[in-house]
Amino acid sequence: MSRVARQQLDRVEVAVHYMEQAAQLLAESGLPVDASLDDAIKRTRDARRSLRAKVSGWVESRRRPKANPSAERCTVFLDECGQHMVTAPDSFPVFVLAAVIIRDVDYPVVDAAWKRWKIENLGKDALVHEPDIRRLRYAFMGQEEAIERLPAILASLDFVAIAVVVHRTDYVADFGTGPIDESLPQHAYLLALDVLTERLALALDRHFDGATAHVVAESRGTKEDAQLQHEFARLHLQGTSYISPAWFRQQLHPGIKFMGKQENNTGLQLADLLARPVGEKVLDPESDPDRWSVFRDKLCPGEETKNSILGLKILPWREKYKDIWKS
Repeated sequence: MSRVARQQLDRVEVAVHYMEQAAQLLAESGLPVDASLDDAIKRTRDARRSLRAKVSGWVESRRRPKANPSAERCTVFLDECGQHMVTAPDSFPVFVLAAVIIRDVDYPVVDAAWKRWKIENLGKDALVHEPDIRRLRYAFMGQEEAIERLPAILASLDFVAIAVVVHRTDYVADFGTGPIDESLPQHAYLLALDVLTERLALALDRHFDGATAHVVAESRGTKEDAQLQHEFARLHLQGTSYISPAWFRQQLHPGIKFMGKQENNTGLQLADLLARPVGEKVLDPESDPDRWSVFRDKLCPGEETKNSILGLKILPWREKYKDIWKS
């Protein structure tokens, strides 16, 4: 990719300059130039030659927002479903990173309605976790009628959804265990984060009148949270091949806020409920998973990107997914 090669070339040019300068200073001082330095200079010059060939063509400008930031504020809630290791021996062969976008002005209404539904149907402001619904355990033990009423409350809540699905089996078949290309992370969770964040920037600009947003994610552990935070910061500094870093800085506040499941956060519970049915739909495009029809209507619209609407990205793409968000 020409843009990545350009960034690499810039760094290699600096390295060549300083190594050549070091060799010259040693020679002028009457000191021998170590063979390892000569070898490093040669290898770096070869790398520079190769990168110059890659960037000889036109590098397309990255996209930038059409609108200026508005006074609108949103919060984006992230949760995931499935194993992010592409070779993980798991019977659910997809990884889903799901986002729920709620305007801050609407959040108190959404939060109150969701808590009221839980109290009326589950007897308390219960912690809602999608596997508990699927397996009828904890707050959902013997609550089949409440589960049947769940789609109605979800449909009534004002939020927009975005999901990125990595079909792990197809991913390995197409790309092996490495990254799709050198511009994207190898780690499937971080790959999904990059793609999702691109779509968040587009959605906030196009569908929320240039709103800015804070991002909240469910905590998965100290190391995992640090990895996610690091990648999010990198996007603000370097951007992607598609979206400029200035756009990320304009639409998304720096830093992800992490919250534990036990904090019983409404936005995170909605993202948790979103991820599984989207993953099941991708696994079988002819199926009708529980709550899929509700979340299908919440997916951010717009034919903004190749092969899909803004609210759904499937990696890698297969023709069987064509118009999956309409079925």
